[in-house]
Amino acid sequence: MSKNKEPENLDLNKLNLAHTYTPEELEQINKYLKVRTNFENGRLISLPQTPIAHEAVVHEIARQLGNWNIDTCQNGVVTTSQGAFNFSTTAPKKIRAPHVAFISADTYNSLNAKQLWTLHGRPFTPIFVAEVVNSTSDQILNEVDNRFKNDYFAMGTSVELGWLIDAKNSMICTYKKNNNEIIRNNCKWEDLDGGDTLPGFTLNISIIEKIVSRDCDEIEDKCPYCGSHFAQVFAMLKHIASVHIVVK
Repeated sequence: MSKNKEPENLDLNKLNLAHTYTPEELEQINKYLKVRTNFENGRLISLPQTPIAHEAVVHEIARQLGNWNIDTCQNGVVTTSQGAFNFSTTAPKKIRAPHVAFISADTYNSLNAKQLWTLHGRPFTPIFVAEVVNSTSDQILNEVDNRFKNDYFAMGTSVELGWLIDAKNSMICTYKKNNNEIIRNNCKWEDLDGGDTLPGFTLNISIIEKIVSRDCDEIEDKCPYCGSHFAQVFAMLKHIASVHIVVK
């Protein structure tokens, strides 16, 4: 099949989400689609459009990560939800596009043209992934939890660290691999340390909180110890912990 020739009998105006497509068909479909999808076992999985606040949080995480990447000369690559990876090291493909991901410089520089410009070639995965959700139900949390455990941290992937962030409900979960076990930790709504995977990187949660708390400039919180005023509860709590609470 030539590069520019469409697969025979493929009607791009009448795609069937229940149909199983070949890798060649999926690649052709991906060029024409106007909606975001994941590919799994040859099937198209449609992804809904997201509200502006959700995308603002995703962008802020990617922005902070990108600044760290440049400032610390990591020379890696930061991707958002348009950057897809094949998280299956064996057939069939399992194409996923995390909201935010980081690929190390060594991995990116080792990719050939086929890996860079198509979804074919030898699979490669990021070392860090983040998902931003609005957990309105346990079902949503379970779906994302399964995605981390069964896709991102599947056997053979390079993922070392994962963050699940629900900015609207001030919730954070981290995922790490300990030998062959996936460890999930529920964390406080506070700055996140990238650890050994992202050395020197700290996600500033107060900026994310400001994105979702549009009325934060209209509300002032007063420190009960020194009377200092803060526009955000998070900023006040951080001030109290660092200035007034002494850990012996």
